[in-house]
Amino acid sequence: MKIKLSLLFVLCSSLLMAQENNFSSKTDWNGYTQLRASTNFDTNTTFMLRRLKFWLKSKPEFSRHWSYKVQVLFTSWMQEKFFLQDAKIVYKTAYFSFNFGQFIPAYSLEWTQPDYLIPSIERAIAVNALHPNGSLGVRDIGVQADFHTKNKSIETHIGIFNGYGIKEYRFNNKGFMITQKMAFNVHLFKNNLQIAYSLQYRNAYQLNIPHVLPDSILFTGTDFRYNLYVMYKSKVFDIQAEYLNADFDKKQANGYYILSDININKKNQIVLSYEDYNDLISSTNDFPYCRLGYNYYINDYKLKLSIDNYFQIHQKTIEKYIASIQLQMFFK
Repeated sequence: MKIKLSLLFVLCSSLLMAQENNFSSKTDWNGYTQLRASTNFDTNTTFMLRRLKFWLKSKPEFSRHWSYKVQVLFTSWMQEKFFLQDAKIVYKTAYFSFNFGQFIPAYSLEWTQPDYLIPSIERAIAVNALHPNGSLGVRDIGVQADFHTKNKSIETHIGIFNGYGIKEYRFNNKGFMITQKMAFNVHLFKNNLQIAYSLQYRNAYQLNIPHVLPDSILFTGTDFRYNLYVMYKSKVFDIQAEYLNADFDKKQANGYYILSDININKKNQIVLSYEDYNDLISSTNDFPYCRLGYNYYINDYKLKLSIDNYFQIHQKTIEKYIASIQLQMFFK
């Protein structure tokens, strides 16, 4: 099945342009930067622009049902190049919404949490690798329908996408990807509990999947993945855990993480995490990682200082230790 995205964009754009309003007065923008220094106190010390993001999106006054968002990224990890991340149009009703364009498929927990809000300075390795397009640009081009009940106790999403990420574009695509996610929210006094699962089915055609399969492999076949997670949030203590599994014609990669934070007050936060990831690359080291961090919220998340210690423990010794300090600052 091939999605005629060009027709969808023309239709949605025509509907949006037909509205008689002042574009500039109903558009909002923002952005932030994350500056980081890291060292292993031995052979490597580096400074980087971890993220510089800008986005443009419609205000609620733009339209009762229609909205849009465009987001770009600049990072040292991408050799100092600008990268278009999101370019989507959304149609929303009371309980349903429909997304068209380039965006992150609804899957997993950490990839639905903005990086400027998660307590750790990086997402878990398993999430980065086993999200449907984790190593293929994270986003994909397609359509997705969302639904939630009136009190948002149940949320569900289903989407269909090209299936090969956004680092390349194939004019003659022979594959596709379907994702589905469902979450259940329970309010316990002033605390929140969320339990959810995600599913992904991909008909892959000559797909290179870095950090999961060897670089020498162009995978063609069935790529089936699932994800289970739970999250508990309170005023003082938050914890979340995820398990992710990917099956490539009966060969499996999997991983999990447990991430918690302790909020001492509105300014200070201690971060603890444990993560494990097992890929299908024989040459990699699959020992678990630990994280011990601290966040100081100077002006909530809009101005935040983070100190992070990330390392492996193997045979009772610490390996691959990296210490980092990061400053996060919003422009508005």
